[in-house]
Amino acid sequence: MLSHCANSQCARPFLRLGQGKLFLVETEYAKLGELKAPPSAHMRQQARRVERYWLCDQCAEVWTLVHAGNPGIVLVPLPRPIGARVAMPEAYRESA
Repeated sequence: MLSHCANSQCARPFLRLGQGKLFLVETEYAKLGELKAPPSAHMRQQARRVERYWLCDQCAEVWTLVHAGNPGIVLVPLPRPIGARVAMPEAYRESA
């Protein structure tokens, strides 16, 4: 269940689908023991597990989520158009 923004630096609670950006990610095949309903003839051979992530409006303007293999889902800054300035809160800026 979604409870807050996927950005670990943000504590905004998930309240409505109309706010922010929702990500649905198929991560791996579910094991037969994890299925809640009995398999039917119309179902895929192996059911996929879907994980849900959410970024609040402010974080979705600056970040996106990417599947990076072994570490899983990671937060990645969005590319900025050349010459564009995006106001990023100090707490979210990377330090060199």
